[in-house]
Order: sequence, then C-alpha cells, then structure tokens
Amino acid sequence: MTRTHGTLLRAGMLGACLAFAQATPAAGEIALAHIAPLSGPVTREATEYNAGIRVALKAANAAGGIHGKQLVLRNLDDEYKADTALARFREAAASDALAALMTVGSSTMTRLLAEQFPETQRFPVIGVIPGAEPLRSPVNPYVYHVRAGDLEQYRKLAEHATTTGQQRVAVVYADVPFGTAGLATLESLFRGKSQQIVARVALPLEGKADLPAALKTLTSAKPDIIYMVIPAQLAAEFLKAYRNGSNGLPAQLATLSYGNAETLCQVAGEEAARGIVVAQVMPNPGNSAIPVVRRFHEDMSKFAEPGTRPSIFHLEAYVTTRIVLEAIRRAGPTPTRPKLVQALDGLKNFDVGGYTVDFSPTRHTGSSFVDISIVGRGCKLMF
Repeated sequence: MTRTHGTLLRAGMLGACLAFAQATPAAGEIALAHIAPLSGPVTREATEYNAGIRVALKAANAAGGIHGKQLVLRNLDDEYKADTALARFREAAASDALAALMTVGSSTMTRLLAEQFPETQRFPVIGVIPGAEPLRSPVNPYVYHVRAGDLEQYRKLAEHATTTGQQRVAVVYADVPFGTAGLATLESLFRGKSQQIVARVALPLEGKADLPAALKTLTSAKPDIIYMVIPAQLAAEFLKAYRNGSNGLPAQLATLSYGNAETLCQVAGEEAARGIVVAQVMPNPGNSAIPVVRRFHEDMSKFAEPGTRPSIFHLEAYVTTRIVLEAIRRAGPTPTRPKLVQALDGLKNFDVGGYTVDFSPTRHTGSSFVDISIVGRGCKLMF
C-alpha cells in the first residue's frame, strides 16, 4: 500500500467512524464491524486487515451477497487505547452489526475479557489479533480465533532454533500483554533445554523506543538468535537499527507472524530483511496452486484500492472474512448474533480452499497451522 493510498484509506475510515453511531439497518443489508487501531502505533496492520475484509465483502457482494443481501462494513478507530476500544465496542454492540472482525491489540482484548463484554453483550468477536494464550483460555462463548495461537508459533520457532543448533537466546518484546506473554512462553519452552535465554529487552509501543540501549544489551549478551515479539512497524525499526548499529553481531533474527516481510523490507530495506525467519499462520501467499490464495489474488486485483500490494495481512483478513461469510450463510436468510454463534460452532473441518478451520462449542481456535518462512531476495518469502 502506498503512503498516499494509506492516508486516503485512513481518512475515509475515520470519516466512517464518525457516522457509525447513526448507522441504522438498511433493507437488504447485513452489517459487520471492524474495531481496530486505524490510528496509532499499529495502524499498518489494522488498515491492511481492513482492506482485506473489504475485498472479501466486495467479492461476495459482486456475486449477489448472502441470501440476496449485501454486506456492509462499519469501521471504528479505537486508537490502540483500551478505554476507547471499550467505548467503540459498546457502540458496535448497540448497532446493527452482527459481529466484530479482526480486532487488533492485546490490551484491548484483555480489557474486553476482564469486563466480560462479549458474553454480557452477546456480541461475537471473530479473528482476534494477537493469539496470546491468555486471550484464548478459557474459551469464551462469543470470541473466535481463526489463526493458530502464539504458543504454536513459539513452538515452531523453538524447534527451528534446536534444529539449527542455536543455544544463546535473546528476546526483544513489546511491553504490552502479548509481549510479556510471549516472553513467558519462550521461557517455559526453553526451560530444561540446552538453550539459555541470555537477554530480555522490553520495548515500549507508546513513545520512542531506546534502540541504541537495546542494541548495547544484546551486544553484551552475544546471543545466537534474537526473537522479536513486537508488531511489524517496531520490528522493522529495530531491524534497521540492528543492521546499522550492532557492530557485526551475527545473531539470527526471528519473529512471529506479526512481523510481516513487506513492512520489514519497506522500513529497513530488502537487504536488511534478508534471512529473517518469520512464523506464518496463513498459507504461502505466493503459491497460487492453493485455491484460496489464487482466489485472493484474483479478488485483490478486482476489488482492492489501485496500487495496493497484496500482503499476508490482507490474506489473513480475507480468509477470516470468507469463514464468517460461510457462517452467515448457514445462519439463514435472517441472521442474528445467536444464529451466527450457532453457525460458527458448527463449522467443523471447513475448508476455505486449502486452509481448514474446525470450530465447536468447546473449541474456538479454528486452525493450528504454522509454517516457517525466510525472507529472501526481492522480499520474497521462502517456505
């Protein structure tokens, strides 16, 4: 996504946010909500998820909608603030929206769960980002996770470190719930193993991170591998500083799926991003032999904003929305929130085209798929 298109997209979505409270159901429409930080430190992820949702909805509408009804998206900016997010969710729950899709932010979800918002309002929240275990356990009857959780990603990355013989581990993590949960998970995975965590570096998401101090700590620790448990933009800024100022520190860099290759390359440069290990929770976006990937690229070319470069964030939102649309279809001609929950709980081994989810009343994590990719030449992912 170009800077101009991103600016226009955010301006349009913010305008839609202002009008949201006055939105009323229109005949022949089914509404969904996207409540996410459309401004703030993780705007890139939120806007790309929003674009992926809209492409899936436009494609469905072009094919006649669901039961002859058109899909509409209500956009609300929570500014990456938990209090604002709670207010936005209250607006959405009081509106015509069937559910909220692709909520972004561990602080937001931590607050919503603590307030017991989804169950008291009986308002479905589908496709939560991130996948930290405290946001998934115990199962909430109105919260659905499509992607594999962070635990599965950490396990895959830890296996990679073991296979490649990396013994000295450093963790650079965001000083928010998903980052601290990630650090705790890595500590538990390496406990009793030959690997040793030799450095723990917290980076704030609010304000400017002291990257030189972080690099000084890492240089002293001499790790073999550094796990970046931070969002894409901050991961890219850290990577750029690391490549420019680590005095030749040879450590491998690895990140969860949040550190997408496109952002790493755009901010730090393609050369700096080469060789980064990235866990993936979606199919290879470059493999059009996978049916859902092929259809994703076809729909992106038809319905995305001109100049948009497809990313794995777009793909995840597109796949999540396709799953929700199937549940809406199964909910019948007059879908309601209770009917949608019942339909989601009945999506057993549902194949979206090479990506399968399996939900039930006691299982609200749809997929356990995790793969390892490496950023190669031209910012291409190698799986």
